[in-house]
Amino acid sequence: MNLRENFELFRYLMEKQCLKQEDIVFVDNIADWCKERGIPEPDRGKPLKLILKDGQGCKLLLREDVPDEAIDERIRAVRIRDQVTDVASSRADLLDSLQRKLAFLFLNEYAYSLPEVKDDLLADEWAFNEMERLGYFKT
Repeated sequence: MNLRENFELFRYLMEKQCLKQEDIVFVDNIADWCKERGIPEPDRGKPLKLILKDGQGCKLLLREDVPDEAIDERIRAVRIRDQVTDVASSRADLLDSLQRKLAFLFLNEYAYSLPEVKDDLLADEWAFNEMERLGYFKT
Protein backbone atom coordinates (compact mmCIF):
# COMPACT_ATOMS: atom_id res chain seq x y z
CA MET A 1 0.00 0.00 0.00
CA ASN A 2 1.12 3.54 -0.64
CA LEU A 3 1.03 5.66 2.53
CA ARG A 4 1.17 8.86 0.48
CA GLU A 5 -2.41 8.06 -0.53
CA ASN A 6 -3.31 8.41 3.17
CA PHE A 7 -1.68 11.84 3.60
CA GLU A 8 -4.93 13.46 4.79
CA LEU A 9 -5.30 10.92 7.58
CA PHE A 10 -1.76 11.58 8.81
CA ARG A 11 -2.19 15.33 8.41
CA TYR A 12 -5.36 15.15 10.56
CA LEU A 13 -3.68 13.02 13.22
CA MET A 14 -0.63 15.29 13.32
CA GLU A 15 -2.91 18.31 13.76
CA LYS A 16 -4.80 16.61 16.61
CA GLN A 17 -1.48 16.10 18.42
CA CYS A 18 -0.43 19.74 17.80
CA LEU A 19 2.18 18.72 15.24
CA LYS A 20 2.74 20.39 11.86
CA GLN A 21 1.92 18.69 8.58
CA GLU A 22 5.15 20.13 7.19
CA ASP A 23 6.94 17.62 9.39
CA ILE A 24 5.60 14.64 7.42
CA VAL A 25 8.41 13.10 5.36
CA PHE A 26 7.90 10.24 2.89
CA VAL A 27 10.89 7.91 2.54
CA ASP A 28 11.69 4.66 0.74
CA ASN A 29 13.00 2.93 3.86
CA ILE A 30 12.92 4.30 7.39
CA ALA A 31 15.89 2.26 8.65
CA ASP A 32 18.06 3.52 5.76
CA TRP A 33 16.95 7.15 6.27
CA CYS A 34 17.77 6.90 9.98
CA LYS A 35 21.14 5.23 9.36
CA GLU A 36 22.17 8.08 7.03
CA ARG A 37 21.47 10.50 9.89
CA GLY A 38 22.99 8.49 12.72
CA ILE A 39 19.62 7.58 14.26
CA PRO A 40 19.28 3.97 15.45
CA GLU A 41 16.43 2.01 13.84
CA PRO A 42 16.87 -1.74 13.49
CA ASP A 43 13.36 -2.46 12.12
CA ARG A 44 13.78 -2.48 8.32
CA GLY A 45 10.04 -3.03 7.80
CA LYS A 46 8.83 -0.21 10.01
CA PRO A 47 5.99 1.67 8.26
CA LEU A 48 6.27 4.91 10.26
CA LYS A 49 8.45 6.55 12.86
CA LEU A 50 8.15 9.73 14.88
CA ILE A 51 11.50 11.39 15.51
CA LEU A 52 11.64 14.04 18.22
CA LYS A 53 14.22 16.80 17.93
CA ASP A 54 15.13 18.00 21.44
CA GLY A 55 12.53 20.72 21.92
CA GLN A 56 12.60 21.69 18.25
CA GLY A 57 9.59 19.76 16.99
CA CYS A 58 9.62 16.42 15.24
CA LYS A 59 9.53 14.55 11.95
CA LEU A 60 7.01 11.89 11.04
CA LEU A 61 8.70 9.47 8.68
CA LEU A 62 6.29 7.52 6.52
CA ARG A 63 7.53 4.67 4.40
CA GLU A 64 5.96 5.44 1.05
CA ASP A 65 5.27 1.85 -0.03
CA VAL A 66 4.41 -0.58 2.76
CA PRO A 67 3.55 -4.23 2.20
CA ASP A 68 0.17 -5.14 3.70
CA GLU A 69 1.98 -7.82 5.72
CA ALA A 70 3.98 -5.14 7.57
CA ILE A 71 0.75 -3.52 8.80
CA ASP A 72 -0.87 -6.87 9.62
CA GLU A 73 2.23 -7.99 11.55
CA ARG A 74 2.01 -4.97 13.83
CA ILE A 75 -1.71 -5.48 14.43
CA ARG A 76 -1.03 -9.14 15.29
CA ALA A 77 1.52 -7.93 17.85
CA VAL A 78 -1.22 -5.82 19.50
CA ARG A 79 -3.42 -8.92 19.60
CA ILE A 80 -0.63 -10.87 21.33
CA ARG A 81 0.07 -8.10 23.85
CA ASP A 82 -3.67 -7.90 24.64
CA GLN A 83 -3.52 -11.50 25.90
CA VAL A 84 -1.60 -10.23 28.91
CA THR A 85 -4.75 -8.57 30.19
CA ASP A 86 -7.60 -10.46 28.48
CA VAL A 87 -7.34 -13.82 26.74
CA ALA A 88 -11.00 -13.84 25.69
CA SER A 89 -11.01 -10.73 23.51
CA SER A 90 -8.68 -8.28 21.86
CA ARG A 91 -9.02 -4.57 21.22
CA ALA A 92 -7.18 -5.26 17.96
CA ASP A 93 -10.57 -6.45 16.66
CA LEU A 94 -11.58 -2.77 16.67
CA LEU A 95 -8.91 -2.11 14.04
CA ASP A 96 -11.13 -3.42 11.27
CA SER A 97 -10.32 -0.91 8.52
CA LEU A 98 -7.18 0.45 6.95
CA GLN A 99 -7.93 3.91 8.35
CA ARG A 100 -8.23 2.57 11.89
CA LYS A 101 -5.07 0.46 11.55
CA LEU A 102 -3.02 3.41 10.29
CA ALA A 103 -4.48 5.75 12.92
CA PHE A 104 -3.61 3.24 15.64
CA LEU A 105 -0.05 2.79 14.35
CA PHE A 106 0.49 6.57 14.27
CA LEU A 107 -0.98 7.12 17.74
CA ASN A 108 0.93 4.15 19.14
CA GLU A 109 4.17 5.59 17.75
CA TYR A 110 3.27 9.05 19.12
CA ALA A 111 2.58 7.56 22.55
CA TYR A 112 6.27 6.74 22.97
CA SER A 113 7.02 10.47 22.95
CA LEU A 114 5.00 10.89 26.15
CA PRO A 115 6.88 10.71 29.45
CA GLU A 116 4.30 8.44 31.09
CA VAL A 117 4.51 5.79 28.34
CA LYS A 118 7.30 3.37 29.17
CA ASP A 119 6.33 0.14 27.37
CA ASP A 120 4.28 -1.41 24.57
CA LEU A 121 1.22 -2.07 26.73
CA LEU A 122 1.03 1.54 27.88
CA ALA A 123 1.52 2.76 24.30
CA ASP A 124 -1.29 0.50 23.10
CA GLU A 125 -3.57 1.68 25.91
CA TRP A 126 -2.85 5.34 25.17
CA ALA A 127 -3.42 4.85 21.42
CA PHE A 128 -6.77 3.09 21.92
CA ASN A 129 -7.90 5.76 24.39
CA GLU A 130 -6.92 8.50 21.96
CA MET A 131 -8.75 6.78 19.11
CA GLU A 132 -11.83 6.65 21.33
CA ARG A 133 -11.48 10.35 22.12
CA LEU A 134 -11.15 11.16 18.41
CA GLY A 135 -14.33 9.24 17.63
CA TYR A 136 -12.92 6.28 15.76
CA PHE A 137 -15.10 3.76 17.60
CA LYS A 138 -18.47 5.53 17.57
CA THR A 139 -21.27 3.35 16.28
